[in-house]
Amino acid sequence: MKPPKVTIIGAAGGVGSALAHLLISAPEPYEVALIGRSPESVTGLLMDAESLAPLGRVPMVAHGGTVGFHDSDVIVVAASVPLAARVSRVDSIVGNAGTVHPYFCEIAKISANWNGYVIVVTNPVDVLSGWLQRHARIDRSRILGYSWNDTLRLRVAVARVLGTEASDVSAWAIGEHGDALVPLLSRIRANGTRVQLCARRRDEVLTDLRGYYARWGRLGVLRTTPWTTAGGVARMIHDITRGGVPDWTASMALDGEYGLHDVNVGIPVTRTARGALSAVEWKLDEPEYTALRHAASLIRQRVDSLGRL
Repeated sequence: MKPPKVTIIGAAGGVGSALAHLLISAPEPYEVALIGRSPESVTGLLMDAESLAPLGRVPMVAHGGTVGFHDSDVIVVAASVPLAARVSRVDSIVGNAGTVHPYFCEIAKISANWNGYVIVVTNPVDVLSGWLQRHARIDRSRILGYSWNDTLRLRVAVARVLGTEASDVSAWAIGEHGDALVPLLSRIRANGTRVQLCARRRDEVLTDLRGYYARWGRLGVLRTTPWTTAGGVARMIHDITRGGVPDWTASMALDGEYGLHDVNVGIPVTRTARGALSAVEWKLDEPEYTALRHAASLIRQRVDSLGRL
């Protein structure tokens, strides 16, 4: 059986190269196609990958191109402008929109019958995945923005205040991958048991979660979180291509879920009986609904500002 083909745009960057390594080293084989800022940047990665062969399976990795989009099972868009210190995700919108624009134009040409998925990692993911969604012919469930990191960080923050392992915590952050994220503190579970945080612990969790990007910025490191992001995207690719059950969030275009239409926001994702991905719709507290509608409004305005592809 032919292994799933994954095309990575921005393969020479921190996230792209980490993701490529995870895929070519995974127990299940993948065919990986790399697109970088220059052919030389990809050639360097391929030279590096050659030396992995004595350690096990020969990696199936090669130069990629937009002509190969139509036969890819997953296209990962991770290209971006160089990160500047103390710049928010939203502030990068113009530069990153220009970087992904030529690739989005090619993805928009893909047939509506295509059975693959696009995962947009380039920030701001909600805005850029929504921009692509407005112009693409493929189904809304097949364009996903990577926003799982907020949920993962929330689980770590909750585990920290509870004194337990993060793997034992179920907690979710939805909305924007940015300042307008919506932590669902009403749905926290630890070791399968519902947890109600006291006011002090709620404040500690929110301070930890909302302060993450600022703490990282103060380090002065001009690279964000390639390991977590690549690990999360690799998990999404595994679940998408191998039939796994998602336990992650993604920015997906909504069509009535949570009372929202034609806007991409981060929500939990599940798999239907027919195998398609769809949004999980939970009943939220009124403050959570209000915050989610606010996030959706901001995202829609920013997509509008980008105009047409």
